[in-house]
Amino acid sequence: MRRYLIFSITLIALIGLFVFIEDNSTTTFNILGVDITLPNALWVIIFLSIFLIFTTIYLSFTMLKNIFYKKRVEGDIKKILENIKNKILFINSFKDVKVLKEINNFTKNIAGLKIKAIETTNFEYISDLEKLENGEVVDISKYKLPKDNYWHKLYLKNKILSDENFAKEEFKKLKDEELKKLAFYIWAKSAKINEILKYNYEITKDIILAHINEDFSSLLKRTKLTPLEEIEIAKAIYQTKDPDKELEMIKDLKWGYAYLLLKYEHLDLAKEIIEQNNLKFFEYYLKLKECGERVEIDEYLQSRL
Repeated sequence: MRRYLIFSITLIALIGLFVFIEDNSTTTFNILGVDITLPNALWVIIFLSIFLIFTTIYLSFTMLKNIFYKKRVEGDIKKILENIKNKILFINSFKDVKVLKEINNFTKNIAGLKIKAIETTNFEYISDLEKLENGEVVDISKYKLPKDNYWHKLYLKNKILSDENFAKEEFKKLKDEELKKLAFYIWAKSAKINEILKYNYEITKDIILAHINEDFSSLLKRTKLTPLEEIEIAKAIYQTKDPDKELEMIKDLKWGYAYLLLKYEHLDLAKEIIEQNNLKFFEYYLKLKECGERVEIDEYLQSRL
């Protein structure tokens, strides 16, 4: 403000001097019924000084307003920081603010070290993000996120899991390997076996079960199944074909093969397979059968698992 006054007074004096040098005449103005005659240079100085006075008053008012606003903002910041600390510490104390109300309201979303999705003005996107975290498909195109953004990837993941057609369409387009792999496992459930084998991904139990009515022997060569998964496949194929055909199809699955042999009561061959592969889990069942116990293999599994 001081610099403004010094500059303005200097400028007014220079303008008055310039007018005085160029035109030393006088001018008469009637002010409130009184004729006042003064040199033109002095009139210029008077009018510019009046303007200076009003601008100085305006600027002073603005500066005071900004000073008070700054103090209110600083006070709000302290209260917001205190509110954040209290929300994190689960202290039931919330202070209202005068200026930064929207930001302060956002702190209500905080619960310990987590953020809840309480929809607040200018923070509506929080609820969209929570829906994504919960596995929902939410249109987030309005946020214009880059393709490698975490939330964009999560949107694609949810879309792939919920929409088989989308998985089929996007599988070959995706660049992110994790998403591409996920889309593959969705797509492979309905794809032809020869198409599936073109891609170097491990075959899962779910893919095999999806093709249980086909000749899936080629898929078994690319899979690593747990004993329980092998048994699940054996259960799924049971009585869907000729017994010998079923046994032939899962011959490479030692656990599934042993289960199916026991299911069809081929006890001698089952015993041979169990002993060869050291499948101790089934040994007790065989002993029960040898003792004349009438125990069905599925009942045995339920009791032991």
